[in-house]
Amino acid sequence: MTLEAIDLSKVYPVRGADRVVNALNGVSLTVGAGETLGIVGESGCGKSTLAKLLVRLEEPTSGRVLLNGVDLTALSGSRLREQRRRIQMVFQDPYSALNPRRTAGATLDEVLIVHRLSGDARGRARRVGELLDMVGLPLEFAARYPHEMSGGQRQRVGIARALAVEPQVLLLDEPVSALDVSVRAEILNLLVRLREELGLSYLFISHDVAMVRHLSDRVAVMYLGRIVEVGSWSDVLDRPRHPYTHALRDAVPIPDPRVARPIEATVRGEVPDPARPPSGCPFHPRCPLVEDICRTVEPPLLELAPGHAAACHVAARAAGQAAPLAT
Repeated sequence: MTLEAIDLSKVYPVRGADRVVNALNGVSLTVGAGETLGIVGESGCGKSTLAKLLVRLEEPTSGRVLLNGVDLTALSGSRLREQRRRIQMVFQDPYSALNPRRTAGATLDEVLIVHRLSGDARGRARRVGELLDMVGLPLEFAARYPHEMSGGQRQRVGIARALAVEPQVLLLDEPVSALDVSVRAEILNLLVRLREELGLSYLFISHDVAMVRHLSDRVAVMYLGRIVEVGSWSDVLDRPRHPYTHALRDAVPIPDPRVARPIEATVRGEVPDPARPPSGCPFHPRCPLVEDICRTVEPPLLELAPGHAAACHVAARAAGQAAPLAT
């Protein structure tokens, strides 16, 4: 199984204004079989927009999404529904993601009916029990409504709903950020177990660098609708090439006073308005390493070491890569 995004872009018009917001700008990535790709970045960088485009909850302005070589952006009707079984999404807020007027059992049963799975009512009831057990909930939860469950229990139902159609890929959009700290580890451990038992691939979206490190094989860092660095988690988080990645990594507190380092503000200012992005490198107004070329030429995403790419003129020069001339 391979999920590919090829040069995905998404532009939103600004109501009442003669301008647009570039929410996503030429993003390309690949998620391989059994792999977890972490997507990390500040709020508003385009992480959730990317996930919605990958499952066709929103349509891309340009670009393609390939699942096992099949172009999802070219499908509609029954052909799209068939492919959607293979890629499912778990949302950030488990309460708003569930219908408050449906029990957990009815929520799961609806998925089986829509996709014509598990046969008659008896077969579907058996499958509902299996799904609840898969996510660590007893059968009695089939009769409970969302308001009768805790946040962690609701998210388990959301995960069960995604698993009901036997997908190959799960898109996890900040799946634990709305939960109490005490239950986050339980849900993360559940996701790790399910990945191993079912052979799933994950696209794991988070603003928490430490959480991405825990779950991911590779990490892609996004800034202002672009991927600015990608590679194995050890390369990206332990040996960052892009100054933005470096700042994200250094902002993570170390819970050990013997080795903890002071948190220093290595970047300045706020994220630019995506409706008025800066020229050149989108990070240059906040970058501590900014040079003249950064203000005029957008750096390409270049492989600076095997399997490790970054979009930074300074990093490219340090790695011996030729930077484009300013124009």
